[in-house]
Amino acid sequence: MIPTITCLHCCKSVPCNPRVKNQKYCPGKECQQARMRTWKRQQYKKNRKYEKKSQANQKVWRKKYPVDQYQRDYREAHPEYVMRNRELQGKRNKKRRKDQSTMIVKTDALLLQPREDGVYTLSKIKKNMIVNRNALSLQPSIGGAYALFKIKEKKIVNRNALMAGVE
Repeated sequence: MIPTITCLHCCKSVPCNPRVKNQKYCPGKECQQARMRTWKRQQYKKNRKYEKKSQANQKVWRKKYPVDQYQRDYREAHPEYVMRNRELQGKRNKKRRKDQSTMIVKTDALLLQPREDGVYTLSKIKKNMIVNRNALSLQPSIGGAYALFKIKEKKIVNRNALMAGVE
């Protein structure tokens, strides 16, 4: 009777290879990749020199094969991928143009208020809308409620804040 092992990755019962002592993984590709990842993780933990050497080799490889060049080569070799991506992006752009709520700049933002501690914008709040915690104050009025939002270094604290004209 042939002895069997249970693979630690796929949990399948497979016959043991008599040439491999302490076999814990089956010969499947994914299981072997999992075995190598586990081995590498253990090496990194117990051998810092191995980790540094591995990182140095990765750095050299990345300089030799930059990511952007790989992407350019891939796109040149796969024109159908490029066409499909262009079509899908066109659809996303059309959808974004139709749905005004996804616009970057709010059309109902009233004004920017520069102060010593930053720039603020006053935005109208739609009925039954939950106000973000970043709103500094609420100003109820006859025409509806308004909230004051702070704008930090060209980054908007709240997506309802206005970005145009901020330096």
